[in-house]
Amino acid sequence: MAGLTQTEQQATLDARFPTTGATDYVAYSANGTSETASLARTAIGATGWAAATAATPSVKANSAVLTSAAASGAVTVTHYAIYSASTGGTQRTDWQALAASKTLAIGDSLQWAVGAAAITLD
Repeated sequence: MAGLTQTEQQATLDARFPTTGATDYVAYSANGTSETASLARTAIGATGWAAATAATPSVKANSAVLTSAAASGAVTVTHYAIYSASTGGTQRTDWQALAASKTLAIGDSLQWAVGAAAITLD
């Protein structure tokens, strides 16, 4: 089966993860299969997504620095996924491994650089 063209990849990502009016959240995992209760989801924000890149594969990523809430328990975060709501909601992406795991103590927060929370269609 053939893949999508670059133009279709961009259009699909921009439609599913809009640059205005988005309501997505980053969720965290310590094992890559389930969400940790030690760190609340981080809002990407209504204008938090950049336009999809003109590349193959096209990439959709955060357009601003994101900072999590303070950890309520010690945890080593290894993966993240995008959800449609701050609690519950629909998991929109598979769990993705962080480039490097982040060990947080109670009260620590996690920060995402611009472009660090990325989505592709593969």
